[in-house]
Amino acid sequence: MIKASAPGKVHLIGEHAVVYGEPAIIAAIGKRVYVEAEKHESKVMVHSRTQNQRAEWVVEDCIDSAMQAQAMWMNGFEDKDFSKLFSFVKDGQNFKKVAIGLILHRLNINSGVNMTTYGEIPLGSGLGSSAAFAVALVNAISELYQKNLNQEDVNRIAFDIEKMVHGTPSGGDNTTSCYGGLVWFQKGAGDKPTLESLKEEIPYKLDNFILTYIKRPAKTTGELVSHVRALDPSVRESRVKAIGRAAHEMRAALKDRDFKKVKELINLAWKNLSELGLSIPEADDLIARVRETGGAAKLCGACGGGIMLAYHEDKEALKKVIRDAGYTPWETKLGAEGARIEQ
Repeated sequence: MIKASAPGKVHLIGEHAVVYGEPAIIAAIGKRVYVEAEKHESKVMVHSRTQNQRAEWVVEDCIDSAMQAQAMWMNGFEDKDFSKLFSFVKDGQNFKKVAIGLILHRLNINSGVNMTTYGEIPLGSGLGSSAAFAVALVNAISELYQKNLNQEDVNRIAFDIEKMVHGTPSGGDNTTSCYGGLVWFQKGAGDKPTLESLKEEIPYKLDNFILTYIKRPAKTTGELVSHVRALDPSVRESRVKAIGRAAHEMRAALKDRDFKKVKELINLAWKNLSELGLSIPEADDLIARVRETGGAAKLCGACGGGIMLAYHEDKEALKKVIRDAGYTPWETKLGAEGARIEQ
């Protein structure tokens, strides 16, 4: 049996703007998704321990579903409308079927796989659960069938899986999950992003950041990305550019350990994300409470709910604000190890 895992991620800054070629600073977090896999002659069997679900398909059905989804993606890309694809994969089991079929097809594997999946990342939280699953899944199946993929190969296939559920993702989530650490990410031509490790620039531990899960978003990541894309360019472009400039300033502020500036930039990023229509009342309320105490906060990932990232020099005071509002503060490592095969 092979066991693979990959970390979730959190955007320190840059979500949504990164889809349009602006840079983002993304950190792998210490919460992971796990995939255990063993060979099966002719069937694909999946047990999702986290969701307490089981599914079983023949190999050919998985590959056929993946080919259907890819055709829907091409049509959606041309029409700038991925609603048919999103409807096809919205059910979590069908997404797994498509993802596994795509991997089997890409790696020219005609046999099946029996797997168990589980993890520590809430679905739709903004912590990159689908990307972590995709990366761990590619690693597990390729290792099981000894395909000897390098990190770039794994990342490329995981990115194609992400397209099936998000339409036009930036690639930042799967890239951070694959490579780990604290990274500077900028979407490039094709599947070749700019990826820089910030380990040397920012060698210290990032303290006093807290995550909080607000609620599951009513819309999927793909739907929220499509929402922003559908906005009038006069509304979208200036805010996307502002977030991009803030990412450059954030890199410099982190390097200089200027956390007063870091707070300003987190709040600036949230102002622009909120103006893109990505907030919910619960987030507005909690973020306002954090800011009243001298902290900074924003939603992460696709927004619309999910995870809030907050910073305050006094971490205990920040945790109290979050608890008093009825939420649970999460402490987790930022800059965690990337994808790995577990021993």
